[in-house]
Amino acid sequence: MIVIYMNKIKASAPGKVILAGEHFVVENQPAIASAINLRTSVYISTRIKKGIEIYSKNYDLHRLYKIENGSFHDKLIEDKLYPIYFLVKYLLNTYNIEVRGGLIITIDSDIPPGSGLGSSAAVSVATVAALSKFFNLNLSLEDISKIAYKAEEIIHGKPSGIDNTISTFGGVILYKKTEGFIRINSKLSDMALILADSGIPRFTKDMVLKVQKLRKKYPEIFDPIYYAAGKLVRNMVDAIKSEDLIRLGELMNINHGLLSTIGVSNMFLEKIVYTSRKLGALGAKITGAGGGGLVLAISRKERAIHIYNGLKEICKKVILTEVSEKGVL
Repeated sequence: MIVIYMNKIKASAPGKVILAGEHFVVENQPAIASAINLRTSVYISTRIKKGIEIYSKNYDLHRLYKIENGSFHDKLIEDKLYPIYFLVKYLLNTYNIEVRGGLIITIDSDIPPGSGLGSSAAVSVATVAALSKFFNLNLSLEDISKIAYKAEEIIHGKPSGIDNTISTFGGVILYKKTEGFIRINSKLSDMALILADSGIPRFTKDMVLKVQKLRKKYPEIFDPIYYAAGKLVRNMVDAIKSEDLIRLGELMNINHGLLSTIGVSNMFLEKIVYTSRKLGALGAKITGAGGGGLVLAISRKERAIHIYNGLKEICKKVILTEVSEKGVL
């Protein structure tokens, strides 16, 4: 049995953005995701009284989960903080850890929740890493990702695993359902990412069902589109490896056209996309499920602030960031 006394530690993990492959990945076409330089930090310290006390600065939430006679008392799974409590409980039980008193867990994130930027996965990954440090478990990156995925299952049901993987390992990855994850080696050091929020709520499940319904209705039309999307991603991998930002931008623009074709764009998303390009973006596209949410634009870093300022005139929230080679720390 491991007994923990007073201590205090921190871990952090990045968010993510989908560069290409949204929707098409569901039908076993490849997708590309990148870690971004927006991070979630998790702090852990002990408390005198028993229980797991969790604070989320982003949600302005505070919960105390009681521990009595070594037994955990769960709250409803609908509680936004329950997945974090689940991870604590899982590690304490799995590694037979006893805490003298209790734990205080504080979550502070740069990643907007519910934005499609992997906020929940970053919280889960950072929490597991922080607990690993706190309890001296020396978990490998693979273990951190697998355990964080358990919390993602609570939140999303059957997620692809892209979010927890990219948050753990950082950099850029290629993902295909039947092949798993492959890291793409490239620094993209001169590329800026500009994320413009449409302000329109995104409903991932609804958009996925909408696309699937259309595909079943017109399979002879949709099948070539899906095939083209797969070929596009593999061309994009070559562009990333060679750090050819012009080619990468062109392929992103084509990818946006495919997403528009399958019905996940709208007038305002198109306005953001074409405004980004007019301002000098090398490429711009919907990122995520579409129907709302974010538009991703890429540019050389010297041009990024001009695009950022221009998009601020039509979008309330614009984020300027870049690829993060660093995963969980």
